[in-house]
Amino acid sequence: MGTDAGRPSSTPIVLSSSSSKENLTQPLIPPSEAKTGAYDSENVYEGCITDVSRDGTVDYRGRPVDKSKYGGWKGVSFIMGAVLLERMAYYGIASNLISYLTIKLHEGSADAVTNVWVWGGVTWLLPLLGGFIADSFLGRYWTITYSLIIYVAGMVFLTLTVSVPGLRPPECPTNIDCQSASKLQVRVFYCALYVVAIGVGGVKPCASTLGADQFEEEDEKERFMKYSYFNYWWFVVTSGSFFALTVLVYIEDHVGFGWGYGIPTVGLALALAVFLLGTRSYRYKHPKGSPLTQVACVLVAAMRNRNVQVPTDSALLHEVGHPLKRNLHHTHHLRFLDKAAVQVREKDNETAPLVTYNWRLCTVTQVEEVKLLALVMPVWFTTLVFMVTVQQMSTFFLRQGISMDQSVGPNFKIPPASLDLATVSTALMLIPIYDSYVIPYARRFTGNERGFSLLQRLGIGLVITVLGMAVAALVEMRRLEIIRENGLEHSISPVPMSVLWLIPQYSIMGIAQVFAYMGQLEFFYDQVPDDMQTIGTALFTSNTGVAHFVCTSILQLVISVTGRDGRQPWIVDNINDSRLDNYYWMLALLSAVNFVAFFQVSRGYTYKSTMQREVKYHVEVPAEPPLID
Repeated sequence: MGTDAGRPSSTPIVLSSSSSKENLTQPLIPPSEAKTGAYDSENVYEGCITDVSRDGTVDYRGRPVDKSKYGGWKGVSFIMGAVLLERMAYYGIASNLISYLTIKLHEGSADAVTNVWVWGGVTWLLPLLGGFIADSFLGRYWTITYSLIIYVAGMVFLTLTVSVPGLRPPECPTNIDCQSASKLQVRVFYCALYVVAIGVGGVKPCASTLGADQFEEEDEKERFMKYSYFNYWWFVVTSGSFFALTVLVYIEDHVGFGWGYGIPTVGLALALAVFLLGTRSYRYKHPKGSPLTQVACVLVAAMRNRNVQVPTDSALLHEVGHPLKRNLHHTHHLRFLDKAAVQVREKDNETAPLVTYNWRLCTVTQVEEVKLLALVMPVWFTTLVFMVTVQQMSTFFLRQGISMDQSVGPNFKIPPASLDLATVSTALMLIPIYDSYVIPYARRFTGNERGFSLLQRLGIGLVITVLGMAVAALVEMRRLEIIRENGLEHSISPVPMSVLWLIPQYSIMGIAQVFAYMGQLEFFYDQVPDDMQTIGTALFTSNTGVAHFVCTSILQLVISVTGRDGRQPWIVDNINDSRLDNYYWMLALLSAVNFVAFFQVSRGYTYKSTMQREVKYHVEVPAEPPLID
């Protein structure tokens, strides 16, 4: 990394570090000036930064980061270790929740599926609040820390509710005329479940973003590390779910939910310890204030300047440079917002002073940041259907597996929730192949550093999803055919069809997730303003959250429409008497139509374009309070 006046990147930089509250800046100063006494020696930090970060990140003491000592894969390793254990806990609950609701709380299939989707929706929407708190007030580190504490408390609470006999209804081995759970039992269980959701809401948007902060976008070497980071982030997430789907689900089904939830509770406490151990290794970005205020500022300024003519030359629009923030190039989208960056006078008088306050004048970068938020929303809407299809794996795919022959050999049965292993295993095998072979090969043809552009990767995943739902429909048609042949429409006996028939649809959806799911995470992190990247990640999770509620609405609509005039609806409590094949065909058609809409949106999308920051030898950087004394 070069410096001004041809100075090499290895030239030490001495930092002025004052604890005085009145001193609002810490100038980076040449060692020569420090030695000659040009600066107060009491305010000089005697360390050296050989490779200073240009993106505004600081170390745990609030000092500009030396990239040779902080962040990178070293910092990421602690975060990924904590996430591995956290995902194990989350998927230990989510992947088999419908089994607990139907087998232990004796809920019907439709009610259980609805409750799973509602809980999942809330769990994946809460990251919007967590991301807002992180970007506006606490920062990512403290939001994760406090959320993990709440998360652990929720897991302890949940483990108690499934372990204490008085907090669940009596066992019902026949699954016929079972005693329903009491209102108190239901309320206690769901209270614990939603405390867990609060913890997830703080961890999910911040953990992946804090990990991405460990690499600097403008460092050529670290930029490629960052591209790989998102792939291996998903590898770690799927590894956590792999353990949950193999060990924890088996324990839940064959030993008990008390042990099945108790083990990940201990693991989650260990995740908190691992995360805190990495405190001195991380790079930090301090919160910059409410992003909603910035958005409101641009909208208000544009409205107040609505009668102002926007100059043809964008260079005449108001802009200022900032050493720790990347400026954005002007774009011609949403031209009305450009009025916020037009300098006007206080009065209609050429001698009147120019307006300089925020709610009447904004910079081009501030305007472009609001445009970015507006541009990502159509992509957000056109990926909703994909997330709707993903939710079928933990609900109707799972209900299919419960009804089928789970035997593999004479002495072993596959836990139905472990069927998702096909998805996870496919992703675990494909991610290293994608990162090591697919990306370099694609790069030769596309010229894109990522191999595929962000939206191309998303689009590939959406196409594969259509195939996944079509295969699911075909397998269900075969299952229903066997049911009719054996007269099992109203029976709870296992269908004489191996559960292994479901592996293809799970595997295809795993391939789709490698492209679309990971593509969404990277897209929403990369394409939002730099100061709102936690909220960007929360937009990704909120997409999943809203999809849960869309699933519920679609399910209720399907039941209502197909059950008119006294007809039996497609979905009933007995899955053997349902028409899931029609439901899957409907989702396949919906996915195909959605891809067409996504394609149109992607054709008109303009990617975020940033200006390269110049490295100044004298840089004013904000003084930050130390994270740890």
